[in-house]
Amino acid sequence: MAGSEHRTLLRVPRYLRDGELSYPGFDDLRAFITLSRTHASDCGQRHVFVRIDGGEKVRLSFGDSLTLEVQPGAHHLRIHNTLVWKNIRFTIELGEHLDFLISNEARWWTWGMVAVLGSAPLFLRVERRSRL
Repeated sequence: MAGSEHRTLLRVPRYLRDGELSYPGFDDLRAFITLSRTHASDCGQRHVFVRIDGGEKVRLSFGDSLTLEVQPGAHHLRIHNTLVWKNIRFTIELGEHLDFLISNEARWWTWGMVAVLGSAPLFLRVERRSRL
């Protein structure tokens, strides 16, 4: 898809960067979260802003995907499109990979409202999927 983007951000703990610890099974114990705006029902309008645990705010456009490495345990995902906010609390385990499919969706009356008023609300939907 033209214009789509996939970014991968890996946060490696300091003790692993410095080479102080060598653990052969480390790759199997990492936990990942993938946030993507590639759902078929996404109307492709507006940006969606995502933040995990009060960290860096990331802007996702339609077609974007982002993969983050996180520590196993409880996390707080905040997603908004400047009008609709979603707060999702979740727990991720060692070796788990969670996918969050995010979409801005229009209702049947949205485009008529855009024609009359020039703008209309878009509704935010988040689907969670787990792959071990």
